[in-house]
Amino acid sequence: MSPLTTFEECCISRPDPIRTKVRSFQVILALVVFTEYWTKALQNWAVVDAVDLVAVAVVTLLAAAVVHGRWRRTAFVGFTLLQAWYVWAYFPLTGNHRYLELMIAALFALLDDRKADERRLLLRALQWIFVVVLFYGGAQKLVHGYYFHGQFLSYSLWRVGFHAVLGPLLPAQEFERLTSYIAAVGDGPYIVTSPVFLLVSNAVWVAEITIALLLCFRATRPFAWISGLLFVVAMEVVAREFMFGIEVACAMLLFARTDVIRKAILPVTILLAALVLMRAGLLPGFLFH
Repeated sequence: MSPLTTFEECCISRPDPIRTKVRSFQVILALVVFTEYWTKALQNWAVVDAVDLVAVAVVTLLAAAVVHGRWRRTAFVGFTLLQAWYVWAYFPLTGNHRYLELMIAALFALLDDRKADERRLLLRALQWIFVVVLFYGGAQKLVHGYYFHGQFLSYSLWRVGFHAVLGPLLPAQEFERLTSYIAAVGDGPYIVTSPVFLLVSNAVWVAEITIALLLCFRATRPFAWISGLLFVVAMEVVAREFMFGIEVACAMLLFARTDVIRKAILPVTILLAALVLMRAGLLPGFLFH
């Protein structure tokens, strides 16, 4: 056996963090999309039509293929087509994150993660996608200005999560005024005077832009991805948009130097399974999106 062969074998046997990061995110994405279809179907099971039942069956097979690993790339071709159908069928009511899932699934279908150069490109593409998502989200809030005086968050107080978490930040009289509105034409104003509420409101867009910028630099990246992870968790406690939240939280783990995302697969799987069981009525549930 030549020294070169021995060296090559050592390199092959050594864990590749890029490989495990990419494959871990593939599994998480597949499980999230699987959960989305199942929770949506279970929520309205009595009126689910034949097309949606076929979609649930297809997404189950595709997710199983990704988890198994052998037909991963082919499965993501299927995910791309499935999400494209969903966007088309439910437009304009399609959730924003469905477009994101469509784009990422297409990336996994187009690039071969078995090749080192394409695997590196996949990881960089995933990282940049979520940098853009964070920055653009913060920039949109900045441009439109509905977070400056707390308007968007105060308008959202009718939602359970916003009501429970943000309500205590408001004086009783202001809270009573804001929750008396029914989103009818002429309601308002939704402008808030509570300093703490305004601080939280403006912290949202500031955090999104700042974290996105800090993720771009190696020196600040460790602080940025941990801050991003905590920020996403805090946001989802309020918004309860768990599917999108899980995707963004796990994307933050892609910026870690090691493949910590691999350790997230089990807790993410347990959480997603619990959400499906809640919608099926087999576990005590709460409202989520």
